[in-house]
Amino acid sequence: MAIVELAKFTPWQSRPVADPRRASPAQFMDGLSEILSQQGPMQAIHLFQTYAKAGGLLKITAPVRARFERVIQDAAKSGAVIIEKENDSEVEDDTDPRCWIVRLAGQERVILRTLGDRSFAEIPLSELAAFVLELRCQDEFMGKEDIARSILSHYGLQKLTALVQRRLDRVFAEYF
Repeated sequence: MAIVELAKFTPWQSRPVADPRRASPAQFMDGLSEILSQQGPMQAIHLFQTYAKAGGLLKITAPVRARFERVIQDAAKSGAVIIEKENDSEVEDDTDPRCWIVRLAGQERVILRTLGDRSFAEIPLSELAAFVLELRCQDEFMGKEDIARSILSHYGLQKLTALVQRRLDRVFAEYF
């Protein structure tokens, strides 16, 4: 089996942040930037959820989500963050922040990392594609089933679930 070195995923050490229902744009960006510096690049929705939880919210309502989206889009316009939209298998269109991969300006576009406390659905497709490319560089004859098994093994996952299969199929369709 091919071996790919993965950087350790380091989750943001949660601390209290301004309530997302009332936070100023500067307060939002302070917390969002801190989270991104540890966990980026990452899905925007996971970024919003991480901030919201630290801000005392258990659920993100539509108005709060709209505030998050506006702040992150303004930050992208100013050049503070970069948003790349991926064709994720779990979303219907690119207005869904699950397909927005956000990183700080100057941060690497893709970082191969361990799963950490992320779910498989939270791994950016670009990160999965880079992982597949690394595997293929080590063994150009490796088939899709072998790649899937290797990815499951590297992430410590036991089963090739429907979600994992859909996301890997999307990676193959989009990147290879």
